[in-house]
Amino acid sequence: MFRWPGTIQPADRPELCSSIDFVPTILAAAGATAPHDFPGLNLLPELKSGRAIERDALFGESFAHDIADIQNPQASLLYRWVIRGHDKLLLTYDGAPGKMKYPPQSAEPQLFDLKNDPREEKNLAADNPELVNELSSLLDKWYVPSERQAGKFAPVAPKRKKQ
Repeated sequence: MFRWPGTIQPADRPELCSSIDFVPTILAAAGATAPHDFPGLNLLPELKSGRAIERDALFGESFAHDIADIQNPQASLLYRWVIRGHDKLLLTYDGAPGKMKYPPQSAEPQLFDLKNDPREEKNLAADNPELVNELSSLLDKWYVPSERQAGKFAPVAPKRKKQ
């Protein structure tokens, strides 16, 4: 993912990194001072040295593309997830899906082993309730949505017939 001939040795790295790491890393590579702290990690020292990136988990969320309420982004919250090691937990929320072509169809937690199932085809949640609870707790330590609930859906408006 990272390439800088003469500075970073190409390597297949197993650690977790995210797009939120790009800005701090690029700013460090350019020797620039940021106007404020950004989320994410400056990965440049680890990329230069080959040392492991110290990160236990990655968190993320996804919203409907056509936001329901510009003043309240949580109105369109559809998913939150955490990846720890090779385990990924995906929770579905009851945000307004808007005009999504493929709105969420299932409300149950989804747990995947990314090492053995990188395409996320086999949901392991029913067989691993302890891990689902553990990873759900990590998500709640990140933040708890105040206006959305996991496992429930907002009503999807029926498609209008073309006139």
